[in-house]
Amino acid sequence: MTPKERVIAAFKLEIPDKVPTMEIDFQLHRELLGRSLILGKDLADLRGKDKERALRQNAEIYVETANTLDYSAITIHPPAIECSPGYIPPWSYPDMEDELSVIRMVHKMAGDKFLVAMGIDGTYSIPDGKEYLEFVYSLQDNPEEKKAEALKRVDWAVEIMKRMIAAGASIMYNCSDYCFNKGPFLSPPMFEEFVHPYLKRQTDALKAEGAYVIKHTDGNILPILEMLVDAGPHAIQSIDPIAGVDIREVKERYGKRICLMGNVNTIHLQMGSKSEIVQSAEYSLQSGMPGGGYIFSSCNSIFEGVPLDNYLMMLGARERMGDYESRLPNGGLA
Repeated sequence: MTPKERVIAAFKLEIPDKVPTMEIDFQLHRELLGRSLILGKDLADLRGKDKERALRQNAEIYVETANTLDYSAITIHPPAIECSPGYIPPWSYPDMEDELSVIRMVHKMAGDKFLVAMGIDGTYSIPDGKEYLEFVYSLQDNPEEKKAEALKRVDWAVEIMKRMIAAGASIMYNCSDYCFNKGPFLSPPMFEEFVHPYLKRQTDALKAEGAYVIKHTDGNILPILEMLVDAGPHAIQSIDPIAGVDIREVKERYGKRICLMGNVNTIHLQMGSKSEIVQSAEYSLQSGMPGGGYIFSSCNSIFEGVPLDNYLMMLGARERMGDYESRLPNGGLA
């Protein structure tokens, strides 16, 4: 199977020849390839041919990374539109047209081997510290106004993601974070009222465009997990062991309804021992792979600060254990 075919099988809860792997973000391009992406203000300052060369270089780096690491999907960094007006995050594409241009280039370079992943999220997420109390009070004081805002946010995000899909993105990540390590930022009843219906609306709209949808959120998702599954994404990403979420438990409860992605502990990847990294990777594979419907990845992303050798050690566990036909009983059906 091709890498692309493996992840499509996982989304369909089928058993591929080998467990697919990919990340919602990979930031170690220089360590892996000796080249860095040009993003943020550095990209915004370029013009004409210089910008064209930078965008093409970014596309080439994305594809070379996927080839080197045997990824099933290539994740393009997001646009700056989710952030404060006037602020250009260093990990973003400041211009939406540049974003779409890179998606088109990567889609063409990827051919039939990889899917292209992208996305934003219009649903409410954990507010920053300065806005948290004001946001929660507004839900109580002006609930209908906040619901109208939630609808507007989601419909706006969907229109942007439709452009990404038209440019060649096949996987949409919805990355609003909902949970702390101890639980969701809203109580389950409030989440059901102010987030769930809008998450479902967004998910349905993206699926109607032919996209595969992955819902990401860190933290302890267990109190709202049924609602996340009910919203209808093809997969849930993180399955965060740092917050006490056990992939074996989630697989037993929901493995026949939704694909799982993640669970390898990023704290161990960043600063753990070899045995901790291997143990976390092997547990994720042993728990997530049976029956199909699993994508091997970290519980967050591979950010700067994660030693490349540690990440390659994690991927080594996939090389040893990720073949369904030879490594799991009954071809992975158990």
